[in-house]
Amino acid sequence: MPAPLRRRPRRVGAVVLAALLLGACSSGEDGASEGDDPAAAATGDRVVVTADDLGPFAEVDPDDVAGPGTPLGGGLSVPDGALLQGAAFPDLVGGGFRALLLVTGDPVDVYDAIAGQASGLGMQGPGGCLGAETLVGCQATFVDEADGESLAVTVTRRIDPFTGVVSGVGMLYRPPGSEDGGGEAGTANAPTTPLAEVVLPDPVPVPAPEDVALAVRSPGSPMRKVEVGSELVGLPGPCACVGGGWSIVVRLEGVERDVLHGYARQFSDLGEVPDLEDRHRDDLTLVGVRVGEGDATAEIRAFLPDDAPAYAIISVRPA
Repeated sequence: MPAPLRRRPRRVGAVVLAALLLGACSSGEDGASEGDDPAAAATGDRVVVTADDLGPFAEVDPDDVAGPGTPLGGGLSVPDGALLQGAAFPDLVGGGFRALLLVTGDPVDVYDAIAGQASGLGMQGPGGCLGAETLVGCQATFVDEADGESLAVTVTRRIDPFTGVVSGVGMLYRPPGSEDGGGEAGTANAPTTPLAEVVLPDPVPVPAPEDVALAVRSPGSPMRKVEVGSELVGLPGPCACVGGGWSIVVRLEGVERDVLHGYARQFSDLGEVPDLEDRHRDDLTLVGVRVGEGDATAEIRAFLPDDAPAYAIISVRPA
């Protein structure tokens, strides 16, 4: 394979970049077809994290995150400089997954590492990183034109004295054969030129549970809270979908379905709240629900193993 071309990213203002990273997205959940099941990876070996590995994220419980090298599914793994929040959340049907990572290292290095993994699996696509004084963002959708396998990636680090810190990766993987995974891949995955460092505060403040998404939700949108019976795992981050929005991961400690119903009811302003949908796979249960249609939706996916902590990811697309 020829050496990839290097591309120097443009530097843009924080307002423009924030708009890029908060644009509407499409999850494509329904189109996934059967493929390699990431549930096996999600319940497999997790690289243990210690308090020393968390750096300035002192409030994060090391037991709720997994370190670099932890398998995600589809041949992908957690890159250096990042930690998996909770678990990789398999689709209810098919071999796709979504995941939210906490970025402890350089966000551009993390993006380049993920792009390298995608390239090694045959997925290509244009993408890159932009930077401003207090904001770095990277975005791409990598596609294997031969079989439709795809990986959407959004990386954001933003420091705001009023809303808080964002330092995460949203990932949405679709396996070969996915109906929504095709399209033109475009250019090879070129590594991104390093940008000026956006330094994290030490310690990184945690968001208030009564407005947990303040740092990532659109201005003027409703507050979203941490439901009783659950705990925020790391930080809210970019949407584990395509193009924009936000995600959080929570550990479920109460009656799991009651807590999930509580999260679903929070988004009743987006539409009628349907019943939870279950899928059973070996020693775990997957639960999911989508509230809303069209541009504004909230999707909840829960990972309920028989003999391990239970987690849920909430992914929100703005109107």
